[in-house]
Amino acid sequence: MSALLLAATVVTGCAVGPADVKAEASKAPEIHTVTETLAKRLPKLGRIVSAHWQQKAPHADSRVPGPTDYYVSALMKLDPGSVAALTASTQMQPAVVGAEPESISIPAELAEFAPAGAQWVHSRVLDESLVRADSAELYFDPASDTVYLSATNVHLPDAVTVHVGPDGNQVTITPTPPAPTP
Repeated sequence: MSALLLAATVVTGCAVGPADVKAEASKAPEIHTVTETLAKRLPKLGRIVSAHWQQKAPHADSRVPGPTDYYVSALMKLDPGSVAALTASTQMQPAVVGAEPESISIPAELAEFAPAGAQWVHSRVLDESLVRADSAELYFDPASDTVYLSATNVHLPDAVTVHVGPDGNQVTITPTPPAPTP
């Protein structure tokens, strides 16, 4: 076990200079349109007809060991009637566009893909039941069958969590999936 811990703490690879890190951080995240990546992680939404999404890893630095958080923002168009079906059995709250709590804040790079005149609604129950992530918020526009996702570390739905007791030799292991790739 100690060899495993030692191996996990050893960092190898090429060093990235400060100029490289600043250049990477200043790049606008690429906008992806591949739906399969999202569909694998969000099967409970149903069929994703089209999507515009981006992924950010703002604290990614190859000089620092350990996991990196991935922030995903996605506008997804679902099959007709899907949003109404998803939201029918849950009490939804209206969401306003803005930066306040309980409001939807779509990144500027994705705003042009949002439906005009959307009437966004939100439910924490659906956040927790439809997405497996460290944190996630889903906003729905039933009229356009559009869903907006803002999430940190979206996990594969079938990722395994191994629970081991607290007797000193045991730990809880939750696999962190690799970053989604378009």
